Amino acid sequence: MSNVIFATGMILKDAAACKRYRIISMFDCNIVLCEMDIKKLSILTFEKSVILNLFNNGQIEIEPEKVMVFDADTLSSSQRSNYENKLHIMHDVVNAYAPTFEGLTGHKAKPILKEIMSRYTIPSNTFWRVLIKYLQSGMKEISLVDSKVFGLNKGKKYQYAQKPGKTSQYIENSGVVRDEDVIHNFDEALKEYKSGRQKSFRKAFDYMNNLHYTRVELVNGVHSLVLLPESERPTFNQFYYYAYTHLTQKEKDIIKTSAQEHRNDKRLITSDSLSGVYGPGDMVEIDACEADVSLVSITGNGNTVGRPIVYFMIDVYTRVILAASVAFDNNSILGVTNLFLNLADDKKDYCTRYGIGFEDDRLWPSNIIPRRIRVDRGSEFRSKEFTRICVELGIEKQLVSGASGSLKGTVEQSFHQMEAEQNTHLEDKGLIEKRYDSNHHKEATLDIFQYTKMVINFVLTHNQKYNENYPLTKEMLEKGIQPIPAILWQYGIQTYSSPKTVSMREQFIYNLMTPVKAKLSRRGISYKGLWYLAEDDSDLKTEMFRAGTKKVNFNVRMDMRCVGAVYYLRDGKLIKATLNPKLNGNADYANLTMKEWSDYQRLKKEMDAKGRVHNEQLSAYSYAVNAGIVDEAKRENFSSDRNIRQNRAEEKQAISSQGRMQGYLDRKEEKQLALAERSKTVEEEIAEKIEKGVTNEPKTDKQVSTSQPSRKEYSSFEEAFKDF
Repeated sequence: MSNVIFATGMILKDAAACKRYRIISMFDCNIVLCEMDIKKLSILTFEKSVILNLFNNGQIEIEPEKVMVFDADTLSSSQRSNYENKLHIMHDVVNAYAPTFEGLTGHKAKPILKEIMSRYTIPSNTFWRVLIKYLQSGMKEISLVDSKVFGLNKGKKYQYAQKPGKTSQYIENSGVVRDEDVIHNFDEALKEYKSGRQKSFRKAFDYMNNLHYTRVELVNGVHSLVLLPESERPTFNQFYYYAYTHLTQKEKDIIKTSAQEHRNDKRLITSDSLSGVYGPGDMVEIDACEADVSLVSITGNGNTVGRPIVYFMIDVYTRVILAASVAFDNNSILGVTNLFLNLADDKKDYCTRYGIGFEDDRLWPSNIIPRRIRVDRGSEFRSKEFTRICVELGIEKQLVSGASGSLKGTVEQSFHQMEAEQNTHLEDKGLIEKRYDSNHHKEATLDIFQYTKMVINFVLTHNQKYNENYPLTKEMLEKGIQPIPAILWQYGIQTYSSPKTVSMREQFIYNLMTPVKAKLSRRGISYKGLWYLAEDDSDLKTEMFRAGTKKVNFNVRMDMRCVGAVYYLRDGKLIKATLNPKLNGNADYANLTMKEWSDYQRLKKEMDAKGRVHNEQLSAYSYAVNAGIVDEAKRENFSSDRNIRQNRAEEKQAISSQGRMQGYLDRKEEKQLALAERSKTVEEEIAEKIEKGVTNEPKTDKQVSTSQPSRKEYSSFEEAFKDF
């Protein structure tokens, strides 16, 4: 019982007091709890030994929690904007008050909270409601999404008999109820407002009125465009309130200036890489590098496969390498997701797979999510897929200027250090040198498994290495904190707080998968010619039955490294649909990557193209044969149509008599006799020529027959193709 491990996000239940508490932070030997199931913020701090003693005595217990996974792509634009805004607010609060969170309680002044609420223009009561729910959930992102999105209030709608809000003193029945059509019109007007710097709310309102709330009337004998009365259209105040609540200050600044100007106006003026970085996990840098070594195939056939691609994620504050990936995916989102998977992986298990072990967990931290990521303008980092991953994981992406490696010098320098350590050992083993006589492809010795071991060795060494160039603070010098990445990581956690952890692995993996648009029919889920089925999902079978022969859209996610399964959500649970083995050949592709499956699809299309040509040739010959048969059967006179039944019966018996089995046996004997006689005749002709002394005598021109048969009999379609 004493070996229990407490972790952030756990629920501790006091059955006697009928209370539940959420662990929201752990630092030094203390555990910070937030009381649940109440409408006020109650934060308690205990020593870990006290909590452990209560647990061992049975006074508290760990309550299991149902895992809920959500898809940010299913949110509407307004819901997603609201969710992302709340997420940024909560991140700022946690960064300011973690790990103790003591500053959030009590009646003392809270200037930091006031500044955050002012910056995001969020009312005080709304802020506290969101914060309490966020902390009581264990700081899960799903708590920031309106529960109506998950169907908890399904079927419950608010019906207004009249427009809510203050009634006009001067115009009777002004404004309308804001229904779905009105909201759609408001969104159109907002889009018009965002389309140019010179657009104002009033001009956007006029645009909406002209588009939706006018009619043509006869005025003084002239057809004129007349605005509907105010009782039949939204008021300007209604539109302005909607726009004000659906635009952030950042969006307003960008609309009226530009994204570049806003970024320059709001950014911090930095002097080194640590300025503006607040502790471990606050800012990381990611980059990829082509290693200066040529590798051989892992299959052992001796074939050279070229240079590997190494991805690093390095923490700016501590210089700890948090994640590494070695593959052949260059400028690919697969290489980035490999890095994120390694970030959440158990580093001890990961190293064990390569025959490397270490004892101290602090050497290579695991299972964290950084707050900000600094990347260059590589295609994989500018892609929509990488942006989607960052948004869903709650990570702020920062792109540095093009051709400015110094702006992310921390990760750039780590690649130079790695090459300096490895190149000594790789000489004459595939090291790529900038020399005309470099024979690196012929000298290649290592495979990717062995080279990955070298990269892991570098990471572990780097995280323990004394860095004399690290700018130590006065406090670090006074406390004797050595500039070693692993030590700086522990010091940063004690000083600032622990970085955000991966609280739900299912949600994390789901966020990394690629959304694809599949189809659903009565055969199952189809995507790019493959068919998937989830046997345990009865609701899916109901949807398949309703779809029938139609193919309806069905959103799933897929790991592009394996086409063997797709994943989707059902009531907060992650459902896996595998390739249906009951369809012939469908499950044969289960272990292929999407690239390999695409190659098979191209091969099938090539075969189909050749098959169409083959069928056209076959069809042309078949048409010619049928035409010849019909032409041969033409008659000059009409056939008699009398006594058809009697004629048919006689014809039937005549044809039946021709198909006797005895006839097949007789024809076989006749063929054998004919072959025997022909063989005998040939032997006699040869013997006669030998007696006359004539052998292999060529024929003269007069002896060559020039006659041709009137109709040639073909033994196969292949012979016919040659003459056709």
